[in-house]
Amino acid sequence: MQRALLLFETEDRIPAHYIKFIRDSIFEFRVNYGNNEFRIFFIYDGDTIVVLFNCFKKKTQKTPSSEIEKAIKLKDEYYEAKRNQ
Repeated sequence: MQRALLLFETEDRIPAHYIKFIRDSIFEFRVNYGNNEFRIFFIYDGDTIVVLFNCFKKKTQKTPSSEIEKAIKLKDEYYEAKRNQ
């Protein structure tokens, strides 16, 4: 999993097979580790900054709406904190 996360640090573009657009500027980074699938939500802040949010172990085909809502809330909190700096 750490090798996959290093893509954010070392690559200008993440290979498309790792990423899926969810909604509201939220993307899902897909990582397989052993027999487990993990999903990490993130947004782009500008062209180069990537902000990672919540991560969860995927157990079903459909991404749980509660996880998506959590990511949207974290995104809103991030931008609110950024505005207040």
